[in-house]
Amino acid sequence: MQAVLEFLEGAASEWTTTDLIQWIQQHLVNPGLMKRPMVLREPGAKPLRLDDRAEADSSFEELLLRARGRVLEAVRGLIAPVADDRFLHAAIYGGRVRRAAVDGKAAWVPSPREIDFLGDIALSVLAAAVLTDREYYREHLGLCELCGRVTFRDSADTRPQCAEHRISGFTARVR
Repeated sequence: MQAVLEFLEGAASEWTTTDLIQWIQQHLVNPGLMKRPMVLREPGAKPLRLDDRAEADSSFEELLLRARGRVLEAVRGLIAPVADDRFLHAAIYGGRVRRAAVDGKAAWVPSPREIDFLGDIALSVLAAAVLTDREYYREHLGLCELCGRVTFRDSADTRPQCAEHRISGFTARVR
């Protein structure tokens, strides 16, 4: 799950193409979960060729924001009072997660393909974590509706704000 949090934070900040490539390399390619993509795609965004000349521009930012938006929508659906977990079914039936033995225990692991959309690559990491321990994520996963930060709650606190916004008392919803 840490990889998903890194993706969401990085995509919302000043990530460069190098940062994104390093994220993919560290969390998916090096562990042998996928081949290194040559092109990143996302519906509604211009594809980005990943080569030594790849530079961040407005189309790269659009690609990141669209992929991040899809991941946030999946989180929002998962924690809704009536859960919408279609992204889990899509990951399973799309072959972007698979069952495996990890440290002698049954688990789900990401298995995206290099041709998948960037959002689906990130969602495969989220889906693997949730499928491995669904109740934990259902009970503890939170999403601040003000800043879009994904958090983990220790208690059954269901307020849709991160600790920073809860402490500040800021209640207006940012869109």
